[in-house]
Amino acid sequence: MSSPADVNAPARTPVPRYKRRRRRIWGAAAVAVILVIAVIVWAVSRGGSGSAPLPSFTIAVGQGTVASPDSIIESQPSLAKAIPAHLKYVPFDAGVTAIAEMKSGAVQAISGVGNPPTTAAIGTNTGVTVVMGWGFDDDQLLVPGSVTSPSQLAGKSVGVLVGSSEDYELLGYLALEHLTGKVKVVSFGSETAAGAAALSGAVDSAYVYGAPAVDLINKGYHSLVNAEQIARLGIPGLDVIAVATSVIKSDPGLVQDYVCAELRGSRDMTGPQAARYLAASSKAQGVPGSQIVAATRDYPFIPASQQLYWLGSAAHDPGSRIVQAYLQTGRFLVAQGRLTAVPTAAQIAAHVDITFIKKALSGGCPS
Repeated sequence: MSSPADVNAPARTPVPRYKRRRRRIWGAAAVAVILVIAVIVWAVSRGGSGSAPLPSFTIAVGQGTVASPDSIIESQPSLAKAIPAHLKYVPFDAGVTAIAEMKSGAVQAISGVGNPPTTAAIGTNTGVTVVMGWGFDDDQLLVPGSVTSPSQLAGKSVGVLVGSSEDYELLGYLALEHLTGKVKVVSFGSETAAGAAALSGAVDSAYVYGAPAVDLINKGYHSLVNAEQIARLGIPGLDVIAVATSVIKSDPGLVQDYVCAELRGSRDMTGPQAARYLAASSKAQGVPGSQIVAATRDYPFIPASQQLYWLGSAAHDPGSRIVQAYLQTGRFLVAQGRLTAVPTAAQIAAHVDITFIKKALSGGCPS
């Protein structure tokens, strides 16, 4: 017999079958939507981490007591990250070697390559392009105390870095002093070797800079003439930053970021906090920071304000100062038997691209 509660309780109405089916459908749809969203999120995150790998970018740099914008970049991780590439730095003693490495594809940029190697590369159709000025040579013709005038060099020997701007400057100077053929010019693979030869007595004097020059001066040698004075006589030696032409064509954005970093590095090493930046670059340069600060302070770098003065204000300008300097260098190389013909002004100008430094100077770099 039923109780009153049982009698009064309303009967449970069963859920119709079509509603149960609809609930299952909507539930399945919700799960599917969640899965789709999860897949999209996974794909997006995986796509960001799996983007194209950064290219390798190898830069040939000079080591020693004088720093460079590249050693500033190398010692500042935040600045290095502004260049979208895996950076690698390799030292070089001679521009000829660095150009050969660029031609082989082992090097994509050279920091501080002089007139003869660059002009020779242009004359042999090597894919090298000048993108920024670096500096002037700081070499001195260091001679014994007994030599006080150019004429006293006759019959003596001078050591110099083979195939370099120094080589070009020295021979040009000797020609101006009517000493061609009267002075024996001995070529060496590095300035250190040229300086050591003078110290050992293997040669009478040397045309060098940096540590080799300091060593000779400490032994009583003195400067008869220097690169700046020779430049004023009409034989300018320009060290530049050159990039492989193939990289400029394939990845101009990378080249632009590299030039922007170079410009910032050059400003850091010559600005109000230069001593701090220079000291930090000591590991990259391979010498104590105190030496770098002293040696770099007065080095004749090409400042930002003079970049277009030397490289030209118009694209591929055959009348620019650097083109004229390379024409003169070409004649020197032909006379030395290192080139068969002097490259034309138009040919040289095609290897000078002011696009990147001009944009950098006009504020076109990331902050």
